Amino acid sequence: MRQPNFFILGAPKCGTTSLARWLADHPQVYMSPVKEPHYYSTDLANRTIRSQKRYEALFRAARYEHRAIGEASTWYLFSKDAIPAIENAHPEARYIVMTRDPVGMAHSLYHHNCRVLHEDQPTFEAAWCLQADRAVGQSLPRFCTEPSFLQYKAACSLGSLLDRLYAQVPDSRVLHVPLEWVRSDPAAQYRRILAFLGLDDDERKAFPVANEARGHRSPLAQRILRLGGRVRIALGFNRGLGLAKLNERARQKPILSREFQLELEQTFEEERSRLNRFIERASVLDREIRLRGHVVSDAFGNDQSRLGGE
Repeated sequence: MRQPNFFILGAPKCGTTSLARWLADHPQVYMSPVKEPHYYSTDLANRTIRSQKRYEALFRAARYEHRAIGEASTWYLFSKDAIPAIENAHPEARYIVMTRDPVGMAHSLYHHNCRVLHEDQPTFEAAWCLQADRAVGQSLPRFCTEPSFLQYKAACSLGSLLDRLYAQVPDSRVLHVPLEWVRSDPAAQYRRILAFLGLDDDERKAFPVANEARGHRSPLAQRILRLGGRVRIALGFNRGLGLAKLNERARQKPILSREFQLELEQTFEEERSRLNRFIERASVLDREIRLRGHVVSDAFGNDQSRLGGE
């Protein structure tokens, strides 16, 4: 049975859904039909797939022509259990990690939590002020399945999370993709990812963005839809009917007050500095690859292409 050989680790609200959809269209890629199975994040309560049999079944349809077999679980980067568990089960796996500026990520994560009913506070500032209480089990929303998702500072401390990732996995098996790079030139970043996975360029031209700012029309309908989704997955039906889209509505994020914006900037100053060092490191490596050429092997270890020079 074919097994996954690459993982999109996250982070949440950093473009992982868009990337997973682009890759799923590539003829040499097989993506799990369940996005975010979170099978390996055993320390978190949001695991969609919990049994090994069910997890392995996600990749049963992968064929020989699929050089890259993967899944995208956005909280793997945050989870303390996920990377060691993946390394144990798939020791040659490759990892794609997407990041963004932590202040923007935290604001977007709050709105995502509101949409999926993890969050009940009317403003991000109110939710931010409750982090200490929630860390000890107080003021938790009724429908939040994983309280640590409400720890916005910890969840968005991407510099520290990257430090931990690189301490566990060799650099050669990790590709760091800042969301800002994707927004600036999605085609270039897409080709960079294909090269990392040892895949042929499928000459994709369109790069639609998924998961733009959204809200729900009815909280009750949202609860019913989420319950129905969990039941559907538990019964072994991986794909839904698209009913959730009927309850969606566009929602613009309100502008933060100047004082709260400054508080966030100060809080994330060190994390932003750490993250920027990783971004510069990725930029230097990318320039070296383009200038000197670099042999890229596919996820099975077979040399596939040479980038950059002759």
